Amino acid sequence: MWRDRHAGHAGRYGTWAIEARDTGVVAGSVLLKPLPGRDEGVPTEDIEVGWHLHPDSWGHGYATEAARAVVAREFATGTRVVHAVVFPGNEASMAVCPRLGMTHVGRRSDWYGGEELETFVRRADAEVRRGGR
Repeated sequence: MWRDRHAGHAGRYGTWAIEARDTGVVAGSVLLKPLPGRDEGVPTEDIEVGWHLHPDSWGHGYATEAARAVVAREFATGTRVVHAVVFPGNEASMAVCPRLGMTHVGRRSDWYGGEELETFVRRADAEVRRGGR
């Protein structure tokens, strides 16, 4: 299903499984894709990184590690800004964003049918200032 959903993106965007190295257990998924607009049918030019983990896998750094890898990969293509959008109250996901070097820019309703979401932004130039870490 995930391959079909992102087939038109030539491997650049997608949803991938996050697997724990020590056990091989799938902990969840990480995604990278254009954010859908308010109509949800037409993608915007804004790129989203996201993650979904099974509760048994929370607190191990899997989301941070996986998201960091796909953001770095996207910046290597020339993208200048990556977004993360989080449901208000999802403190665990909001805590991942600063670990990725993302800045909270408030609640926005530009995407996903106009739903108000906590929005975080990471700029490619932040990568240079941080020394690539």
